[in-house]
Amino acid sequence: MEVIALAAMSLDGFITRGSEPGTAFTSPEDKDWFGKTMSEFPIKVLGRKTFEVSRDFILGQSQEDESGLRIVMTRDPSKFSEWHFPGRLEFTDRSITEIVSSLKEGPMADPKVAVLGGGAVYSAFLNSNLLDEFWITLEPQLFGSGAPIVTEPSLPKLTLKESIQLGPSTLLLKYRCTKS
Repeated sequence: MEVIALAAMSLDGFITRGSEPGTAFTSPEDKDWFGKTMSEFPIKVLGRKTFEVSRDFILGQSQEDESGLRIVMTRDPSKFSEWHFPGRLEFTDRSITEIVSSLKEGPMADPKVAVLGGGAVYSAFLNSNLLDEFWITLEPQLFGSGAPIVTEPSLPKLTLKESIQLGPSTLLLKYRCTKS
């Protein structure tokens, strides 16, 4: 199983522009790349805030797409019981270690897992030593404020594996996480 985090961020390290939620700031090239890339990941893990920003899109896909699983990390899964679709859209308060262990033992034991944020989720995965790679789209913008890509210092060392130019000024950086 490969666990890969994906994020788009500004040059100054923010995954949102100020208090504006979501990734509306990303380039058309990133949106195109991201849409195509998501088909490679049968399992997607995200935080509650990321779910809330993309709720309508995710709910529409979860009812249509029976081949993928989205796991939303939240302190209170019962608040989301109306949207819980076992095997497609699940809400959990389990730890990252428990989530990854259950995925390794489940029927989809060999897939790629996409970690889709936000900053607290990225930090937790980085510091759990369970992240294999971190793919970051670097957008040529400076926000000065917003949600940071990580919310606490991260322990793993990142080694650049590949750099891809998605658009005239947009870069995709693929890093390998060195596990301790």
